[in-house]
Amino acid sequence: MRVLVLSDIHANPHALKAVMEDAPSHDEVIILGDLVDYGPRPAEVIDEVRSFGARVVRGNHDEAVAKGIDCGCGPATHHLSVLTRERISYGTLSKADIAWLDTLPYELRLGWGLAVHAAPSNSLYTYVYPWMSNEEVCRELVRGPRRLALRRCEGVEGTYLLGHTHHQFVRRLPGGALIINPGSVGQPRDWDPRAAYAVIELDGDEVRGVCLRRVGYDVGSVVEDLKNYVSGREFEELARIYVTGSIDHLVKD
Repeated sequence: MRVLVLSDIHANPHALKAVMEDAPSHDEVIILGDLVDYGPRPAEVIDEVRSFGARVVRGNHDEAVAKGIDCGCGPATHHLSVLTRERISYGTLSKADIAWLDTLPYELRLGWGLAVHAAPSNSLYTYVYPWMSNEEVCRELVRGPRRLALRRCEGVEGTYLLGHTHHQFVRRLPGGALIINPGSVGQPRDWDPRAAYAVIELDGDEVRGVCLRRVGYDVGSVVEDLKNYVSGREFEELARIYVTGSIDHLVKD
């Protein structure tokens, strides 16, 4: 069985189309949340995702739009999240679209793993980056009192599908746990602007292989679309993320 794993499409149908055209044949699509905000066409992304029957977990931006709350995202991009949610997400999504976002589950328990947007310790807001230590990562894979008592990675097993960071990576931890982050389809931030995704090969309930893939798309089209909603400094900041695949210009020393 082959599973296509996507995350963080962020209202960018141009990138989503490129991924679906590039992807090999597959049996299932799992999306790790954040269909909306930042990008110019959230309704189109929701329609497309629903059309191919993907299984979708809720991201922090989906939660923000559905419930009318703050996204809880990092300070570097927070102002862009607020701006695009107000001008684009709420300005273009129907009530039915917003209601559908509020039906998304916070996690998917798969026969072969667990899918969440951020991490099991906090499904919406925790960041698990590839440069974190084994101990830091293991702690985010555990819930409740055991998380505080965890030493090293003993007993932390299983396969975890995580998104949220916009950084693509696969990592095997000392205790045996496998982490797969497909990266971001719609707004990569790992210094590669190409749309990112993952393909997982399964043999029953066992992961036999993971392939991280990137595909280029017409970044100019999404930047041009943004001009209909955003201008000035905020437009320049957003455009630079898409062109460079980085938020370094937004991070203050």
